[in-house]
Amino acid sequence: MLKNKISIFFIVTFIILAPFTFYDSGDNVSPPVLSDSTIGYYQSTTCEISLIEFYIKNFNQKLNLYFNNNDYADLKCFGKITGLDKLDSSYMVSIGTNTSITLILQSTLWLIFLLFIPKIKSEKKLSLKFLFILPVLLTLQFFAENRFYSKTNIMHNTELTFNNYYLIANFLFLFFCCYLIFDILKSRYLNLTNYFPYIFLLIGTYSGMNLNIYLIIFSFFGIQNLVINKKINKFDLIYFAFSLIWITNINSNDYFFDGDKIRGFTNSTFSMLSQLYWIALFYLLIKGLLFLIAESKNFFDDKIFIRNSLISSSLILFFGIIGSTSPLFNFFNFYIFGQNKRGMKEFTSIAGNTWRGFSASAESIGEFYGLVILMVLYYLINNKNKLDKKFLILLIPILYGLYRSNNFASFSSLIVISICLFIVKTNIYKKYRFYILIGVMIFSFILIFSYLYFGDYGYLSTELIYEATLHQDFYPDPNIDKSYDKVEQKMIERNLLTLLYEDTNYSNASNSYIFLVNRFTQTINIPFIPNFIAIISVISLIINRTEMWGIFIAKYSPSFIEAIFGTGPLQLNKYLYKHDIRLDVPYYKLESLFLPHSSFLDLLIFFGASGVILFVIFIIYLFLNNRKLSLYKILSFYLLINFIKSDSILYMNSFILIFFIITHFYYLGNVKHDE
Repeated sequence: MLKNKISIFFIVTFIILAPFTFYDSGDNVSPPVLSDSTIGYYQSTTCEISLIEFYIKNFNQKLNLYFNNNDYADLKCFGKITGLDKLDSSYMVSIGTNTSITLILQSTLWLIFLLFIPKIKSEKKLSLKFLFILPVLLTLQFFAENRFYSKTNIMHNTELTFNNYYLIANFLFLFFCCYLIFDILKSRYLNLTNYFPYIFLLIGTYSGMNLNIYLIIFSFFGIQNLVINKKINKFDLIYFAFSLIWITNINSNDYFFDGDKIRGFTNSTFSMLSQLYWIALFYLLIKGLLFLIAESKNFFDDKIFIRNSLISSSLILFFGIIGSTSPLFNFFNFYIFGQNKRGMKEFTSIAGNTWRGFSASAESIGEFYGLVILMVLYYLINNKNKLDKKFLILLIPILYGLYRSNNFASFSSLIVISICLFIVKTNIYKKYRFYILIGVMIFSFILIFSYLYFGDYGYLSTELIYEATLHQDFYPDPNIDKSYDKVEQKMIERNLLTLLYEDTNYSNASNSYIFLVNRFTQTINIPFIPNFIAIISVISLIINRTEMWGIFIAKYSPSFIEAIFGTGPLQLNKYLYKHDIRLDVPYYKLESLFLPHSSFLDLLIFFGASGVILFVIFIIYLFLNNRKLSLYKILSFYLLINFIKSDSILYMNSFILIFFIITHFYYLGNVKHDE
């Protein structure tokens, strides 16, 4: 077994390094030492010098380097320098990473990693029936997101001819890839959930593609679910009904979203074909996850899962640190692990604030670190199922990673839940239960009252509306300060309706803003019950989300149908580009990706109010149906609390994590984990 793993290690190393080391020793091209005087040489001598050849030549030079991946490069340029420029004091070196070649190399690499998962014999055999559906669907993406791939692959061609070897080769490779998934995982899929924590390390997003390896793997199991179980349930019927609405609600548009840091798990366009593609793929993803979790529930081991979580999160911090200190490792981190976004290139935090390190999101990785710590604390407090002590040392780098992520919500919720867990799981709670409950109620009341009283409730209740108003394009004026002054004066007067219905303001306001203002200013109010909008405003201030949620209100302008049913899974285009807003941010931030900063708001965009309501009802049912305290009840609560203020479900790994935790909680309830 050890020899096999060592052999696999060397194979993996060769796959990684080989394409970046090839060069023609017989030519007369030799890389000079990089300096301002030799930039021109590298600019005129492209596709001749390999990355490793260049790095060895400049290894001892004190240079501020940054290696960019050039996905649009030609085949012959793979692994070689395709350009070089100087930006301020940094040398920006472009490395050819042709998308088609990368698809083959990354797939090979990641499928080899699957071999490390131990085998478990299964009585239920996987089927090859309808396997062709998945590569056909994946090939459809090249047509559905033609605009995306025409910018990332020089070979991209969507002509339906027998001479289009690009499409033929992609289909054949994707078919072969699906078959390998079947062959590798047919004896391992029952053990797959135990190794889910590694999805935060091996992120699996293909360079130059809006595709993730886990979409392929879990969609494969989605087909297995349909073939083996042959059942249509309530979820299928509801999803089908929603799908019809999403498809019929598409209007002519020119929206395009390149994915940015959520690439691989988002719809880049808003067209009929792209909607069909992502609706089908998301459906197979959900069905595949349900199949895996249900089939493997009796083979799932908490201790193995926690051990893998400790190892994975420690490695994430390790690779994040070396990637921030070495430009070469930063490049290979992106290439090897399939990052959505390049890791931090510096060890220092952003403006002394967050440090996301290896991850695309500081909030997402902070939540994962907190989850791992919470799992360990649960077992330590329970003291019945002891963990392997040699892995507990890994808590040190995880705690450091949580600290560097500066995720206050994750840290504070972790502390509060841990204290509550300690109290409940010890004799303290059993002995003083009544007094503890009364004390908590009194303390909560005093805290809320003090915050509202000393914080000026009038200000707290309107701040969210005020922030949303600032971002609406009201009182258009070349001098933006004059526009803000008029808005501020109206807000001082607390006359929102006059502000909204004045001149062109109403036509410039988003539908969500109009809805919230009308609800906030309604004349019918129930005595002693705060206005719902006021409550949300207070909450947004407490969790520091007023500005981002204000921007969301200003941007989100759905039709009635979209407000009820959403725009479709992973469809952000209409939210991002339909409604123009005013941003009072520095110029360099204007092109930033302004996401809703709440997973529940993301659900609202995708599935509308009805989808959010159905989800909330399911969560309430889940918690009420499983009254006893269990590990996965605690973890579900922790993630749901944190997802109020983060966009974590937009990331493939975080989405899989929350889906697994909640579904596992649903399947196992209190049978296995009650203590």
